[in-house]
Amino acid sequence: MELSLKSMSDLGEEQVMTITEPEEPISISNLDGEQDLTFKAPASLRLIPIRPVRDAGMTVIGVDASCIKLGETCSGLITALRGAIVWRREKSCRYLRIGPLIFHITEQNKVKIYNALRSFCLGLPGRQEAPGLPYMPIRMANIFEHWMRELACTIFSDALVLFDGSLSVGPGEAVAPLRAILELARSNSSIVMAISKNSRLRFMGKKLIDLLNGVPGPYLLELGDEHLVNASCIKLLGRIYVAKLSPLGCTFRLDIDRGVPEEVGIEAVRLMVSSDAIHQGYPEVLRLAHIICTFTAPEVMAMQLMLSRAYGLKIIRRPDVRKLLFGPFGSGGR
Repeated sequence: MELSLKSMSDLGEEQVMTITEPEEPISISNLDGEQDLTFKAPASLRLIPIRPVRDAGMTVIGVDASCIKLGETCSGLITALRGAIVWRREKSCRYLRIGPLIFHITEQNKVKIYNALRSFCLGLPGRQEAPGLPYMPIRMANIFEHWMRELACTIFSDALVLFDGSLSVGPGEAVAPLRAILELARSNSSIVMAISKNSRLRFMGKKLIDLLNGVPGPYLLELGDEHLVNASCIKLLGRIYVAKLSPLGCTFRLDIDRGVPEEVGIEAVRLMVSSDAIHQGYPEVLRLAHIICTFTAPEVMAMQLMLSRAYGLKIIRRPDVRKLLFGPFGSGGR
């Protein structure tokens, strides 16, 4: 909050904030870990049935975060972050929502903001060059989501903690923060899993998540790490499965912390489908976490109005150049 307020303190020097058409929230689902992963043909793939466990009664936790750009000033961007933790105990759900935290990011302060967040949220020492201004919101959101995950693993014990994304770390990213979260969860007798909606896993040139299409779940498809072809630059901190968690649901990539025994991880999946509502193959706590942290159009308008009144900004709507140039044919990619 202090970093947010400090970054907003120089907004009084700005006179104009331009806004565009309402934007979709920026997806931050562990993009760096979602590199292409290709599996060569193994001798066999293990199909594991997921049978519900009676009287499971486990606490299931979902963690997600959201980021959206509110506008542009003459010197930078104004962006907002928000995160949510949702937990289910028996038949009731509760949530903790943090944010929105609003930042004014400029070329002058981006290095300070970036390194302050890395130090506080990731515990990483030293000074590092910040990404370019257009990429700052996504990097800040990734760091903020990491802090929300650590908070969930600190608060709860004897629980199943679900992340949105994967348990992989891409090239050039620090492995220590994610490894520390997994160790923290294990020290509290919790098990971490991550579910990815859009996975680039491939098997013999085809999407791996398509292998369970038509299979009446719930099933896990086990993939051995020894069959990975191009994972040398990607750190895998979880065992990778293809999961279909309900009979008529969608198929997802599921990572389970490899620090827990394999059979314990599979049993945790059985406990998850028994303790949480699974709709279309997706855990309800993760669905609620996404809904609670996502910015709605009225909330975006309210924050823009607050900025206008609190900092005296004149709001100007920037026209969509593609629509000006191409008319009804200008609605494609930017």
